[in-house]
Amino acid sequence: MGMTDLVLWVFSDGRKGHEKQAVGLIQAIESLIENSVEVHRIAVGTPVKRLSELPKPSLVLGAGNATHLPMLMTKVLFKVPCVVLMKPSLPTIFFDLVLVPHHDVCSNFGNVHTTRGVLSPIPDVSANPTQGVILLGGISRHFHWDSESVLDTVANICVASPHKHWTICDSPRSPTNLLNGLDNPSNVTTRQWRTTSESFITDLLNSSSETWVTCDSATMLYEALNTGAPVGVIELLSKRKNNKLARGIQDLVKHQQVSLSSEGYSIGKDLSLTSPGQETRRCARLCLNLLKLKKCHTIVTL
Repeated sequence: MGMTDLVLWVFSDGRKGHEKQAVGLIQAIESLIENSVEVHRIAVGTPVKRLSELPKPSLVLGAGNATHLPMLMTKVLFKVPCVVLMKPSLPTIFFDLVLVPHHDVCSNFGNVHTTRGVLSPIPDVSANPTQGVILLGGISRHFHWDSESVLDTVANICVASPHKHWTICDSPRSPTNLLNGLDNPSNVTTRQWRTTSESFITDLLNSSSETWVTCDSATMLYEALNTGAPVGVIELLSKRKNNKLARGIQDLVKHQQVSLSSEGYSIGKDLSLTSPGQETRRCARLCLNLLKLKKCHTIVTL
């Protein structure tokens, strides 16, 4: 490897969801610049002596409360910009850039930018027009779960689009044997989460031309939106008025980015679709704006 123009330090707390967000942002940064990029993933708790042996960072990234103090320590020691994903546990003014899902609320000192949900890796496959996917959540603190109503909606979605083959997946929060309550028509395959690999859902979403998600499954909803395919939301009754997930979904509806099951079982043609990975690339540009790349800083506009 020749001289590296950009060195990224990525602090990790080991949680897969946080790691996934960081991976997506790194991918987008790499896709936007012609510089060589060197990435160092650093586990929370790594001794300072070990950090001092690494190449000096150009930019520090991290997601998860446990990463916040190590990131700020690095910012002070190396005098580099610091980007935090998700709403931080510390005051936002300490960070150079805060990327916060639009349903969260936090103080903004000009450094906070809202994102459409959490960030995801950028899809690298094309959608299959004959494939659809339905993702089912379960018991949550935000919504009242109703298996009968959800399965009735799922059946209606499959009937409304008989030309598609639907893959229906449950999740760790789903009631036991939820999928057994579905009368499987010929255009449906069911998969229990216990029988799938770690990358199964991501691969399934990337190849799907239409996705429906129960409203309690926020992470899956925003990952589905990241693919650029049309997304529908299977509605549930909210447990309280101040429901940040419901607020986020209403914001998506307002901007015509999702369809609701109460509006019909076929996703409308008037949705405002985005290209795959568009939101992640937008956030990557915000990160690159923090840097003063002098020698080789060509930004590729997509």
